[in-house]
Amino acid sequence: MFTATQDADRALIMESLSRDSTFHSLDLSGFEFRGMNLSGKTFIACRFSRAIFSGSILDSCRIRMCFFDFSRFSSCSLIGSDIQFSCFSGAHLNDTTFENSDLLHDNFNGLLAAQVSFNDSDLYNSRFVMATLKDTNFQNCNLKKTMFFQTTREKVSFKSSNTREAIFGKGEDPE
Repeated sequence: MFTATQDADRALIMESLSRDSTFHSLDLSGFEFRGMNLSGKTFIACRFSRAIFSGSILDSCRIRMCFFDFSRFSSCSLIGSDIQFSCFSGAHLNDTTFENSDLLHDNFNGLLAAQVSFNDSDLYNSRFVMATLKDTNFQNCNLKKTMFFQTTREKVSFKSSNTREAIFGKGEDPE
């Protein structure tokens, strides 16, 4: 499923990322994306496990069945992205925005998020099980079937979102 690229010349891979627009089954595990603009790219079945995204722009990306497990995002923008069936388990997000995005059927289990915005996004059937959310906003979001089991939440806003259609653990309240 994944193309073994760990031993390939990273410079060639980075050049391809800036030149091409669609990527299938690419293994970018452990890569560092510092200040890169990957806006409008399409990634299908790619692996970004333990990758580092710092000051990068991934606006209007189309992402399907990709793995971002244990990756780190700092000061990044994913505005207007379409991310479906992807995994962000154990990822660290800091000062990052997913505003106006479609985040359908995504796995954010074990996520550590601080100063993150999901505002105006569709998170239908996504999961935030055992996630830690600080200064994180879900304002005006579709949360239908979105799971928030055993989350730790501090200064989290669900203003104007359909929290009654979200799934919280027994006794847990979105406020």
